[in-house]
Amino acid sequence: MNLRISRSLVGAVLVASLGLATPALAAKNTSGVALPAEPKFPKGNAKAYGLALANYLDAINKGWVDQYTKSTMTLYDSRGDKVVRQTRQLFLEGKDGNKSISRFMSPAEIRGVAALTHEHPQATDDTWLYLPASRRIRRISGANRTASFQGTEFSYEDLSTMEPERYHWKFLKNADITTSAGKFKVYQLEAIPSQKDTGYKRLVLNVNRNHWRVERIDFQDLNGRKLKTLTFSKHKLLHGRYWRALHMDMRNHQTQKRTTIHMKSLFLNLSLYKKKGGSARSNLKDAQFTRRALEGG
Repeated sequence: MNLRISRSLVGAVLVASLGLATPALAAKNTSGVALPAEPKFPKGNAKAYGLALANYLDAINKGWVDQYTKSTMTLYDSRGDKVVRQTRQLFLEGKDGNKSISRFMSPAEIRGVAALTHEHPQATDDTWLYLPASRRIRRISGANRTASFQGTEFSYEDLSTMEPERYHWKFLKNADITTSAGKFKVYQLEAIPSQKDTGYKRLVLNVNRNHWRVERIDFQDLNGRKLKTLTFSKHKLLHGRYWRALHMDMRNHQTQKRTTIHMKSLFLNLSLYKKKGGSARSNLKDAQFTRRALEGG
């Protein structure tokens, strides 16, 4: 899910459950990126209001530059049996679309499998899958974006950011919801995909009204049936500016399977961290998000 609300999940986003550090937190903003002023929202029109909220979510998350994470991914079948995988993700913010690489580090049978995504706000994203056993890179076509990513409850579509331009938005209502993370007052926004290469008819985003972060996304399949729910929890405020959810839980209501992602380490804007010698770290580069880099590991 960065609306850049990434639901980008395995890549998730991840840049997901992003939000704005509110004045109530009294946290010092050390990111170097000023907070945008909250606009006057057109509350009299549900569609215009929904779009304005989505655009504001997009605006407040800009400027994060890059991100590096190590995560534990756990796949549960319908009986509750589980498989645990270790993953590593790199993200790079871009004016013409973000880039990401998600790579499995263990267990041995999946080590090295990786997905590279180049996002395009106005067009279908480019996604490539690297399979080390065959040493081949396979392009994921638009029609295959709805398929499961390596047996998880996340699809290739879910690896991409929810760009506001790709959806028709509508404000539904103010609501009180309860998730595994607690009780929240939220804006409920309807997002209907405008592109044909999608596995979803409708999404409902639950946006925290105090912290401007996504707490939960509900997905409907193409027939309008309840399909999946993605819940964000264990939020962390980085650099006094950006929220990141350290835990994500995607539940498939039709198969009773679920996949969780727990971030063990997360670094946002690498240049804001110091090396052991005291010098600043370097930011990620475009060269680290190429097909050659996908093969190199």
